[in-house]
Amino acid sequence: MGKDRSFDLKRKDLRMITAAAQVILLPAAVFMLFVSNRSVPFMMDDIWYSTNLETGEKLGSLTDILVSQKWHYINWGGRSWTHGFLQLSLMSGELCADIINTLMTILLVLEMYIFAGMLRPEKAPAGKGKGRGVLCGGALSLGLLITCCPNFMMSMLWQAGCANYVYSSVWILAFMMVYIRAVDDAAGDLPFAKLFIVPLGIITGWSTENMGPASFVLAFLVMAHTFHKNRKDRRLIWMAEGAVSSFAGSVICILAPGNFVRKDESLEDLSLSLSDRIIQMFRGAGEYLFPALLVLSVSYLVYRRSTQSGKINAKTALVLFTALLSYGAMIASPHYPDRAAFGTCALIEICAVSLISGAADENGSTLKETAAVLLLCSSMFVMYSVISL
Repeated sequence: MGKDRSFDLKRKDLRMITAAAQVILLPAAVFMLFVSNRSVPFMMDDIWYSTNLETGEKLGSLTDILVSQKWHYINWGGRSWTHGFLQLSLMSGELCADIINTLMTILLVLEMYIFAGMLRPEKAPAGKGKGRGVLCGGALSLGLLITCCPNFMMSMLWQAGCANYVYSSVWILAFMMVYIRAVDDAAGDLPFAKLFIVPLGIITGWSTENMGPASFVLAFLVMAHTFHKNRKDRRLIWMAEGAVSSFAGSVICILAPGNFVRKDESLEDLSLSLSDRIIQMFRGAGEYLFPALLVLSVSYLVYRRSTQSGKINAKTALVLFTALLSYGAMIASPHYPDRAAFGTCALIEICAVSLISGAADENGSTLKETAAVLLLCSSMFVMYSVISL
């Protein structure tokens, strides 16, 4: 009895220490994220996108951006939404762009935390440690996002990379969360889901060539699941609208005339055999996804040992399947840059946060808090390595 009490006191002390560490480290990490953004100037593609792509003149108005994206869609690529936001951020100047990048990253981290909570089969008791849970979940998500990011500088700090992957991930996760929430019959629809699902679906599909189609598949599978359970469910209407709009957005993005122009002008090897592409993808998985997959594997082992069932629920399995699709979709590309794995990593990290949280809630351990502190420290090291360059 005395030993149990002593163990409980030590665990309580450890939780207090890790909570205090998070209170200090999380704001410090956010500040370092802003400083990291400031340390990477506009460069490479940023210089080109800072101009009206049709006239070559410096961007000066929203009309210049619209003209640029029309030219871009016809002559170079289909990511009109992401590159439109990129040009808006470039036109605002470096300081404003760095502030936007930091805020968008915080928003993405918040979405990851909420998304992870949706995947858990059971929630922590209401009102119990809610503030501490948000702090810890946010710290864990931020630490994972930066530590496991494939090419942190070029994916999250380089302006073109941040707009293409961080910005787009914000609305992609928002779209997925609407459908994941709908899997639970007891959970009500998100506010205004019926109103924003069509434009959100189009933007999601019209984002990146791998995450857009993967988002459509997730929406379709949730819709099919709902139809199978209750064919008269009224949610099927907006679910179908969202799925169709995301598919349409992907078609618009992938079949852009500029993609074919770019392919014809590209020096990349388009004649790779299927076996070569598969080998290339496995090599890329080892290089780009390994940290996230390692964390996921450890999280699953801990979850399996800490819970009674030890099974991954259907929602988590669906998100992992979507992550697999988002990576596998790039087999159609002759070159898979590390930045393109950003969205795939984010989905894997969301599942890892959910598993760690589930394991911690099951046995009351300090695993989640300790992992959050360690990952925050790791992310700060990653950011320091960029700042010190």
